[in-house]
Formats: sequence, C-alpha cells, structure tokens
Amino acid sequence: MKLKQKPQPKEKLPKSKGKNTKNNPKENEDQIDFQMDTKPTMWEIISPDGFKINAEDYGIIKNSLGTQTYFRPVYIPRDGYPRKMQTNWLNNLASSGEMDLFLDINKVGKSDAIRMLQRQITMLESNLSFQTKRGNIDQINDLTSKIQDTDTLMSEIQFSENDIFNVGTLGILYGQSEKELNYFSETLEDEMSSSFFSLTSTWGRVKKGFRSVLPFGKNEISDSLRNIDRRALSTFAPFISGSGKYVGGVPLGINKITGQLEFINSFGNEEFRPDNYNMFIVGTSGSGKSVSLKLLIARELTGANIYSRLIDPEGEFVKLTKRLGGINLNISEEEDICINPLAINFTDIPLEDGDEELEFLEESDEKELVEKEGKKYIRFVPLREKTNDIIDFFDIICRGKNSEDEGLNVFERNFLEEAIQYVLQEQFEYTSHPSSLFKDEVVKVENQLIQSKVRKPEPTISDINNYLLQKYSDEPRVQRLIAAIKPFLKTGSKPIFDGQTYLGRGVTQTLDSARLVNFNISSMEEGFLRPIAYHVILNYLWEHFVKNLDNATKKKFVYADEAWTLLSSEQTVDFLEKMARRSRKRNAGLRLASQDFVRFVINDKARGILQNTYAYLFLKQSKLDLKHIKENFDLSAGERDILFGNPDKGEGILRVGKSSVWLQTNPSEQELFFIESNQAVYEENLTKKQLQTY
Repeated sequence: MKLKQKPQPKEKLPKSKGKNTKNNPKENEDQIDFQMDTKPTMWEIISPDGFKINAEDYGIIKNSLGTQTYFRPVYIPRDGYPRKMQTNWLNNLASSGEMDLFLDINKVGKSDAIRMLQRQITMLESNLSFQTKRGNIDQINDLTSKIQDTDTLMSEIQFSENDIFNVGTLGILYGQSEKELNYFSETLEDEMSSSFFSLTSTWGRVKKGFRSVLPFGKNEISDSLRNIDRRALSTFAPFISGSGKYVGGVPLGINKITGQLEFINSFGNEEFRPDNYNMFIVGTSGSGKSVSLKLLIARELTGANIYSRLIDPEGEFVKLTKRLGGINLNISEEEDICINPLAINFTDIPLEDGDEELEFLEESDEKELVEKEGKKYIRFVPLREKTNDIIDFFDIICRGKNSEDEGLNVFERNFLEEAIQYVLQEQFEYTSHPSSLFKDEVVKVENQLIQSKVRKPEPTISDINNYLLQKYSDEPRVQRLIAAIKPFLKTGSKPIFDGQTYLGRGVTQTLDSARLVNFNISSMEEGFLRPIAYHVILNYLWEHFVKNLDNATKKKFVYADEAWTLLSSEQTVDFLEKMARRSRKRNAGLRLASQDFVRFVINDKARGILQNTYAYLFLKQSKLDLKHIKENFDLSAGERDILFGNPDKGEGILRVGKSSVWLQTNPSEQELFFIESNQAVYEENLTKKQLQTY
C-alpha cells in the first residue's frame, strides 16, 4: 500500500547537436528541470522503505534491510471517557513509551451548540416522562440530573461563559515484534482502564487510523469525536507543570523551566502529608550528591528546626558538622568511644496504633502505660526483637572481611540464642517490663550523684563469650563462633563494640538535645569494620534517637551516605528496610545517598526501601543504568535525556510523589565555601575570601 504516489522523473530529452543551447531558452529550461528531477523529493526522504497491512488491527513498517516495526492505531471511543477527568490524564499516554498521539479539536459554533443541547434536552425530557410513568426511581434521578447539567451548560454557552468542542483522541502504538506490540497494548489498556478510560483499535480501518495520526491534520475516524465543554477540554493538556507544589520547607535549587526557587518539605504540612518522609539521592561520582546533602542539612538545620544524625563513611561531613556547631564522633579502634550492640532500651507505641510492632506484645507480657504531651503510649522492652538484632550482629562478624565466609549455621545460631537469653533474662534479670532495666541505688556518673531508678549496666559481648566458654568450651560446633568473637573483645584488636556505650565525656548526656551529630567511621577498616560499625550505629540511632519518646514531637532525619556499600550485608539491608517502613510514625525519615542505583534495584530487600521512599533526587546517571531506571521509574523521555545527557553538577530531577521538577541546586558563594569538604578547594576559597576582605 502506498500513502502517496511518488512523482516520476520526466523523460530525458536528447541534446540537440550543432545548436547553441545557451541562446535557446527552451532547451535551457528543459536542462534545469532535468537536473531538479534527479534530486530526492520530500516523500522519498521521509517515507519508509516498505509498508504493509496484513491484519485487521495492525500493520508493519519496513525501516531498514534488517528491521521492521509493528504498529497498531488506537483511539478513545465516544463512550470511553469517564464522567470526571483528572488533569494531566493524557500524560499516561504521552509518557507510556513508543507512541504517537493526535488530538483532533474542533470548536462548535454557538448557535449549533445551543440547537444541539436543545435537542438533547428534548430527548432527555421525553425519556424522563416515560420512566416516570414506569416508576423507575433510579432512571428518574439520573435523567433529572442530566437535564439540569445540560440546561446549565446551555445557559453558560448562551452568555459566552463556556463553549462546546468536538474532540477526538487517537494514537499509534509501536513495537519491535507482534508479541511486544500486543504486550504494550494490553499494558496501556489496563493502565487507562484504572482511570476509567477505554481504548479500542481501528479494527478494519488500519490505513485510515494510521493516516489520521500523521501530521496532515485530517481525522478519518469520525466515530472518535465526542462533544465536551471548555472545562473538560482543559484536562487534555499533555504537559506537566514545570513547577512543583509549594508546601513550605527549605529551598533546594532553581527550577530550570520557570527560574524560580523550588522548595522541599519532606514532612508536609496540614494540607498535605506524604506517605513517608524518606528520600533517596542517587547520582554518579561528581554529580553533586554531597553538595545536595549538605545543602539540605544546613538549610533544614537553620530554617526548619530539624534534628539530623549522619553516618559518614568517607569523612565528608566532618567540617560541615563542625561549622554548624554539631557533634563529631570520630569512631575508630584508636578512640575510647564504644557503641555496645547489646545495649537494650524500652520502646513506646502509641495506643491507637495496631501495626506490626504490636506482634512483640502478648497478653502475658508485662508493660506499662505512659503519657507524653497528652498522648498515651504502651511502653515495654522488646526482648525477642533485641535478641534477633544481636544474632544479626554476630552473624555479620562471622562472615568476615567482605562477607567472604558463611554466616551462622543452625547450630551456632541455637547456641548463641541460648547464651543471649541467659545473659538478658538470668544474668541481668531483664523482663518485658521497663522497670527491669533499672535498679534502685545511688551511683556516681561523671562526678554527679544519681539516686533511684538508675540504669543497670549493659550486657556486653564479653558476657556472651564467657557463657559460651564456660558451657561449650569442648563443643566443636561452637569453636568457629568463639574464634570470630575473640577479636571484638576488649582484649582483642577491635574492642570498640565490647563494653558500656560511651560516646565521649559529656556527649551521651547532650546527644538527645544536639541538633546535628555526625558518626564519622572513615578511619575504620573499609571491607570489615566499617560495615559492622554502620550496622551497629543504625541500631543505636533507631533505639536511642528515632524511638526515643523524648524526641517524639521532633522532626528527625537519619542520613546514610554511600548506602550502596551496605548491600552486601543482608542483615543491614533488612534493618534499613525496617527503618524505611516504620520511621514515619516516629516522626522521622531516612535519607539515603548512593552512586550505585542498580544494586538497589536487583536486591529484593533493597527494593523494599525504594518502594517505601516518597521523594527522589536523580542527578547525573550512568548510561549503563538507563534500562533499570526506565523500567523502575516513570520518568518521561525528556527527563531521561536530562539525566543521561551531560547535566551540570547538581542538575537533576526532583521527584516528590508523582510530581517531577527539573532543578539545579543553588549553593551561594558563602554556602559553597561553608560546605566544601575538599581541603584544596577549601583553602583556595579561603584565600579568595581573605583577599576579597583585604
């Protein structure tokens, strides 16, 4: 089948011998026409190599010698529109993939529109009279409302307050094979039906459907047209607003389309509450992740009254924390800091909540009722949950450097669980009641006397090790576990986890009130100690920062930089996924930053983190990740072009819910100097600033 007959070149005219063609205008004209006709025409340039229709609802386009494209024309029938349409519904079609769209919009004249509506009212009233005689109440109510709506619309058109349009929505779906085309068609049909739209193919009219979508401006599918008013037509705009919705918060960058500031407020306000407060920042090395994180921390600290805790595996945030007046905890084997993974704390659950945390409560469990700022909480000690967390810690240390060894086997797990239960319940006499964590006596803490209800000493790794040595010293199945524990004892080479939790003189008491605390683990062994410390710190922050009832009304964030390094530890990923799910009701959010996006996608547990994340900041991406981002995120082709092109540092897409904004982070000269972590750049900026001051 041919869309248009290609013009044939004219017959060649023989040259006249012995005549001066320069002096013969006729022959000169023929010569020029002949030269023009040998050049390719527009149709030869834009037309495909071949075109065939051998089915009732699709055809084939030949693009080159080795490839061909299948296509299927579709349209929305007259009864395929819902009663109410949401704005931007057309974006589902426009951003669905390989598809061309055509909107046929024709305004109906005022007199024709009024006559049409008058006929419509006459038919509705006739039908109403018939249904009234039959006593059909449902039909009577439906027809009455339709008559009122039609009469109102006619009045609006009469006074030029509204208009009537005949509108058709047509498209062409493309696929590399018939199977792919059918799959794409079914997927798009299901997606549209979820919004109460229906799609149908131009059955038996493939040629007309194809021509209708081509840029000729001629709709040959007449039954695709239906009448709508001006308000309904406004929903046909295929463009997403270039500006995000303002819900307060702090500025993050400049909108690349509007040139205005874009704000982010992860906690929302009274009018808007997000599903969760989590955020994921992803970009290649040098894309501006660190600057974006530091801008968020600095601006929220000073402008949004937010409390932040950072886990810093590369020492990126040490200077920032110092300049903002926060607390830096430099954790390494050489420091006297100790974070005890066996430290246990009570937990508080709001009385009205009935989620998965209540699985730790049973009728036999002891608990108490506490009240904080007019709200009641159930307080108890989650012994079973803590036991599982401790087992996870020992599982990680048994795997060794880079997780080269196996984790706990079934025998080691049973022996370890027995030791933990003995130490917690027999040696320290912990129960599920919060009072079991305290003892009544006078103690001296940092030269201060504390009377009554003093915290009991924390169980330690040494207590677990002593129980295993005393009871199972001759048991061969425990020897690997004992050998794995030995370096982590106080007498070993990695003693920072064995002992009472100590973060430095005076730090523990001020940790709750500090606005910014940075756990710097950059000095620790990268393949072994650093992932363990990451896991232990996450547990500590969950127990003593996120779940702390004294922080219940505070807006809190836990920042985990270079999160991709944790994915080799199944236990840490599980814990992050739990934090992502359960932080919201603690008025807290988890913010992850990573340069390796694919590892999160292919890890089942890590995908759970992504599914429980409401806000994303996509910076420059590796072209190797294009397929994964395209499959897992509903980014438009234009947004993907931005991320996989050559964006500037700090340029990317901010996705909050379903709203996307193209922005560029905007640190001022003072802020860039303030948040710079590179020593050479920092000194250069310092010199420039001193010269400017001088």
